[in-house]
Amino acid sequence: MSLGDPISITYNTVAKNLVKINQDSYGSEYYLDDGDQKYTLSVKHTIPSKGASGESHLVRLDVEHYSSGVLVRTSSAWSVIKTFDGTQDTNASQYTTEALVDFLTDANVAKVVGRES
Repeated sequence: MSLGDPISITYNTVAKNLVKINQDSYGSEYYLDDGDQKYTLSVKHTIPSKGASGESHLVRLDVEHYSSGVLVRTSSAWSVIKTFDGTQDTNASQYTTEALVDFLTDANVAKVVGRES
């Protein structure tokens, strides 16, 4: 099953459509070069053998920032959904992730990147 192609993200209030550039059994990668910045969204899955713990799902956004064609920085945000101590319960993983996403309001993200804890 696929998340879609393209995938739309909003970066600094501007919608960006990233197209799928790779897919395998354990994930996909989406990309956009808009001339000023390059966006890469990766989705990866780690699926242990049946009955083992450690299932995880990674969503990562990397944004490369350029000035006059020269790379000046790469900013990244990652989210990992992981099950420890048993097999994954989809509902529990979803509720945990939604709680974290709800916490990450604009104000709280600003505090965290401002080094508050």
